[in-house]
Amino acid sequence: MSRLSGVERTALSKTLAGQRVLPYAALDSLIYHLRLTPREESRLRGYYDAQFEKEGIRRSREMVGRMFSDLTELDFTPPAFEESRLLLDLDGYAGQRSIFTGTTNVQPLLRLVLSQELTRPDARVELTVPPTDAFLAGELLRRYLDGRMGADVRQIIAFDASGSLEDINLHNLKCFCSIFPICLLSKRHYHPYYYYDNTLTARYTDPYPYFLVTHSCVVCLSEDGGQAMLLRGADQVEGYHRHFQTLLERCHPLIQYTSDPVEILESYDSCTDMDGFYMIMDQPCFGRFYDEATIGQYLRAELPFHDRLEGVARKRFGNLRTVERFCQTGSLDDFPVAFVAPFPPEVRRQLLNALAGHIRSGDITGRILSPGTFPDYLSMTTSQRSGVGFFTTERFPLQDGFCSVQVKEPDLCRAFHGWLTRLPASAQALGAEETAETLETLGRTCRT
Repeated sequence: MSRLSGVERTALSKTLAGQRVLPYAALDSLIYHLRLTPREESRLRGYYDAQFEKEGIRRSREMVGRMFSDLTELDFTPPAFEESRLLLDLDGYAGQRSIFTGTTNVQPLLRLVLSQELTRPDARVELTVPPTDAFLAGELLRRYLDGRMGADVRQIIAFDASGSLEDINLHNLKCFCSIFPICLLSKRHYHPYYYYDNTLTARYTDPYPYFLVTHSCVVCLSEDGGQAMLLRGADQVEGYHRHFQTLLERCHPLIQYTSDPVEILESYDSCTDMDGFYMIMDQPCFGRFYDEATIGQYLRAELPFHDRLEGVARKRFGNLRTVERFCQTGSLDDFPVAFVAPFPPEVRRQLLNALAGHIRSGDITGRILSPGTFPDYLSMTTSQRSGVGFFTTERFPLQDGFCSVQVKEPDLCRAFHGWLTRLPASAQALGAEETAETLETLGRTCRT
């Protein structure tokens, strides 16, 4: 191997023995002489880079990747059955009890409390239970997914502030990954808030440090969710409700929703750093190729907000001068045909070939990802400094139009930005040449 690659024999020997890190220039020589495929090269470079980064950063990328992978497999089909009749109401189940021990007693109690609240037209749920409580998070997700959850839910989350500023806090990231699917499915009815705390360990002197409040009762929960205390006095419910509102005033909103297409386009701009635009979506971003004539020609003039949208679009695409389904229909995923007219085949080919040329030259770091890496109903833009934006597209099955979820918390921004910017060199992405060739092939198959 030393003779073939030109890498000094001792350096290779010590590297294989784990006594030395191979010089980066030597890595290039090995890749060339071993005739690695682009996918093998990406994997080798990933392993090489892993020697120089912190374990927490690597684990944060795995956590983000796993969340998106799970979202690609989320089943949106109607449920095979639904909870149509309760065998007991809350009074019948609880009786005179106020203390419940064991998950087989606590979980039915929580289900009954939620079911009873959801019968109200003004249903609301307020909770301080951590998102890492798998049962409650799963219960909210299931109910929103089934379309049977119209209640406004507000949740206060304690974010860990004990680590160093340079590290990505895995506890906070895990919390966000637990609630993000709920944010997408709730149709803007779920509202998480957060505060920072330096001590997230169990409260030794408080048997029930968390609580859930509805109109009719309070459920206080232990640290592990294995014990609960039920309070049903009107003064108790009102007292906890006021206490929750007081806590809320001191917390930060974790996300912001919007369904306004103009605000969504403006939020794209807020997530653009001066040195680039970082975006992932099932369809490529051709924004840098949209000139004034293109914007004027395809933006539908009859829109009541046409002038606002046109002004924002000109600013956005002026800053950028930044697949298969696009080739077939000419429609944009992030702007449906109600807003932007489909592009004809010749324009589609022009855009795809222009993008392929810039990728091949290195002017754009664009890559096509392997299936299952990112859901096709979602797009994400990131900035390490300005925020992270998640946008549902026309492929999203549960709602009409747009919805965006904006995140400003700095630690989460760094985690998602780091995951996205490392994708081009990962095993989940095609190489530059493969990506360019695929785009050109798709361009040749555009429908006439």
